[in-house]
Amino acid sequence: MYAIISELDQESSIVVKDLWGRLREACGLMAIYELPTPHFTWFDAKNLDVPAVEDILAELSASTFLLTSYVFGFGIFSGERPVFYLPLVKSQAMIDLHNEIWRRSIEHSEQPNPYYSPSYWLPHITLAINDITRESLACALESVAFDAVEMEVSGSNLIVVSQSEAASTMAYKRFYFKSFGSTF
Repeated sequence: MYAIISELDQESSIVVKDLWGRLREACGLMAIYELPTPHFTWFDAKNLDVPAVEDILAELSASTFLLTSYVFGFGIFSGERPVFYLPLVKSQAMIDLHNEIWRRSIEHSEQPNPYYSPSYWLPHITLAINDITRESLACALESVAFDAVEMEVSGSNLIVVSQSEAASTMAYKRFYFKSFGSTF
């Protein structure tokens, strides 16, 4: 699996990592630690032409300024593999960038995830995934649902990451937005 993500700013990452730790301690939810870092996802596909997509991200990041959004409360994607998350409020700048990432990356991908298409995309910060049971989800809600989680979140980069079945994550280049710095 390949994804295009933006890492969260340091202050928001600390809050998210604290929530991850609380869910691990109270509910035994550990799978989140297989993810590279607190982030939100722009695009997801089974396979990706990484060099072609990196060229696209370099171009897009060169004309993008720091993106800011807000988190209010919690959310759950239901189904066979539920996801417990923090929802992000979409700004017009986020919508515009997402549309460009989707439009330009789709031709360089195999089996793109339709939930990341412009029609369905719901930006979020994952708190628990892959090891959620009925009991652990109830525990997660009991542990944090009564906390007021409201924060400003910013993203300053675009990164291609890949994850194999063995759950080892590989990050490729980080492309920093115009107002933030350079790539490495």
